[in-house]
Amino acid sequence: MSSKKNKDTALQTAAETKAENKAEKKKDKKPGKKLTLKKKKRFSLGGLFENDKFMLAFSLVIAFFIWTSMSMSNGETVNYPVTSIPVTMELSEDAKGDNLSVVTIDGIPLDEFEATVKVKGNSVTVGSLKPSDIQVYGSNLGNIVGSGTYNVTLLARQLGVKNNYDIVSVTPSEVKVVVDRNITTELTIESLINASSPVEYYIGAASLSQQSVTVSGPEQSVSKAVKAVVSTDVDKELQETTTLTNLDVKLLDSDGNEIYDDSITLSPAEVDATIPVLVKKTVPLTLEYINAPPGFDGESLVKLEPAEIEVAAAADKIDSVSSISAGTIDLSTISYGMTAMSTSIVMPEGVRNLNNIETATASFDFSGYSTKSFVLTNFDSLNLAPGLTAEQTSYGRVNVRVIGPKNEIAELTSDNITATVDLDGVKVGTTVMPVTVRVDNSSTSWVYGNYTMNITVKDASEVDVTASSSSASSSAASSSSVSSSAASSS
Repeated sequence: MSSKKNKDTALQTAAETKAENKAEKKKDKKPGKKLTLKKKKRFSLGGLFENDKFMLAFSLVIAFFIWTSMSMSNGETVNYPVTSIPVTMELSEDAKGDNLSVVTIDGIPLDEFEATVKVKGNSVTVGSLKPSDIQVYGSNLGNIVGSGTYNVTLLARQLGVKNNYDIVSVTPSEVKVVVDRNITTELTIESLINASSPVEYYIGAASLSQQSVTVSGPEQSVSKAVKAVVSTDVDKELQETTTLTNLDVKLLDSDGNEIYDDSITLSPAEVDATIPVLVKKTVPLTLEYINAPPGFDGESLVKLEPAEIEVAAAADKIDSVSSISAGTIDLSTISYGMTAMSTSIVMPEGVRNLNNIETATASFDFSGYSTKSFVLTNFDSLNLAPGLTAEQTSYGRVNVRVIGPKNEIAELTSDNITATVDLDGVKVGTTVMPVTVRVDNSSTSWVYGNYTMNITVKDASEVDVTASSSSASSSAASSSSVSSSAASSS
């Protein structure tokens, strides 16, 4: 009522002022006097009060300030709730030194829990209060010295300069807090993704963007997690490699149940999964040979088991895969009558072995083959330094065995066998040197075994001319070929 009366008084005062100004103007006017010059208009405060719109606005402003002043000083007291106030939980130094902390309040993580405080005071003051003007805290935390669940009373105190109000209550006033040690552990992430593809495709296990997850939180919660997984069901058949994004990492307990606990933090909480989808194909296994004659036919001697395997590769690669290597066979290690040996399957990069077979068995069929041995007493020398001569010692006979097709072996003589010794870097003296033996004029027979020969190197100037002419040694200027004696067997 007082506010309305003041407002009416202000309006009446303004109206009276306006009437007085009009009367003064009439008084100043003299009848019969003509003005010949127009005077320039000047700003007049009185003129503003003659403007109805100005007077209305002015009156409203005056009324507002009067109302505000009276409201501030009228002492009106109200109850007002201040919401969304975070809660402070300060444990003792001993508890914090033992790595203890408040994990949850009434099952809600500490940093997410909020309280409401009811205050009483001047309506303008309490209406302007913010959550930062009040602190809510646990009052009886000093006696907590171990992990567990405790009943705690919440209290509130004023913060800042606004203090002309009273705290009435805190809601909730009593809470259950969980105190525990924060621990961190790491778990390998397993894929439980279910996906399928048409029969002509191969679908592999999903590859995850992260192989492990860091699990952090209260000890009693984290210790329940025994496995981390990502799981989803793909509802369509896949015909190409597919990546699934933002899959939730889930924790499972010892019974395989998912753990739902807001106090646990996962890093990363999400991962991507790439599901490889490859095109299948069956291709033959092949062998490579070393120390083999130029016309050697591996298929007539060797049979592989398995002869072929099923592989898979990306669509843009599978057409280039026509065979898979089953390894390399050194014919110098294959003796006459040998029955079988294992070889290692070599997979090209980006090609998957769907049979999961790492080795193959090479079986040998010598029914169309024969063998013959030759005793070598002489050799050809290569790369002997100038001014030196070389000869085989008298006790250095070499027994060489040759294997090949029966018809070809039957016609071989010692003239078809050549022994070569590389003397590059060899100095004066006697030494054992490896011998390279080859079968001349044959495209299908090979030498079995590795051979060495005792070689004596001398200074050519110390060798008698007559002895040198009959010697089986060779000078550095040229290689001298010598004959071999042979003994054959079949």
